[in-house]
Amino acid sequence: MITLEDQVAIVTGAARGVGATIARTLVDAGAMVVCADIRDDAGEGTVAELGPQARFHHLDVTDEANWTNLVQAIMADYGRIDVLVNNAAILHVGTLESTPADTFRAVQDVNTTGPFLGTKAVAGPMKDAGRGSIVHVASIDGLVGLNALSAYTASKWALRGLARATALELGRSGIRVNTVCPASGNATMFAPWFEQMTEFLQQTEDYLENRAIPGGVPIQSIANAVLYLTSDASSHVTGIDIPIDGGATAGHFIPGFNTI
Repeated sequence: MITLEDQVAIVTGAARGVGATIARTLVDAGAMVVCADIRDDAGEGTVAELGPQARFHHLDVTDEANWTNLVQAIMADYGRIDVLVNNAAILHVGTLESTPADTFRAVQDVNTTGPFLGTKAVAGPMKDAGRGSIVHVASIDGLVGLNALSAYTASKWALRGLARATALELGRSGIRVNTVCPASGNATMFAPWFEQMTEFLQQTEDYLENRAIPGGVPIQSIANAVLYLTSDASSHVTGIDIPIDGGATAGHFIPGFNTI
């Protein structure tokens, strides 16, 4: 059984969705989890559900001073940081020509600069301890392209590059850096585009069904992969991507071929 007993973890974007499930999974494994998010009310609510092993801390991942304050507070209270899960992200759906440059920059700032700042902030305490695990939550869109997601896709490909470079830089200090690439996540991220997406619902369903394991990926499966990468079970695993996509990146499935 995987355990994180006596370890201290930070999970960003933990107020809801994938982040909240990751936080719950790490708590269940025995970790003390700091749920960091910009959504204070939702974050406090999640922590109340998780119980005494969890606490909430306001964090804007794009603000370096916010990261400094978070790390200082955790070190003052617990004296250690063992795990960082960079999960916070935003989505933009829109064609290349309809996406404003400021929107593109905003997506990169949250999805890539945020994890960069987080990694930078925890590197010192982890180096001092001689150990640590950093996990970035990227996306299947960081492994393959998808039209109308240029801003989001660019940010997730960059996140994988960040993981590889920092895995090499920090590995000799006992710090591992890995990436999970799920094929689904927090459905509420698509809320601004739901009405438009209903016009081509069948296309979306076909996209989900054309996989070795059809359908969307359960959020718990994402959290389980994160748990593995944060634990000693993956003690020599660093600089890798784990697709959690039902085989979507393995290739294409043609139903009729299974009848031959």
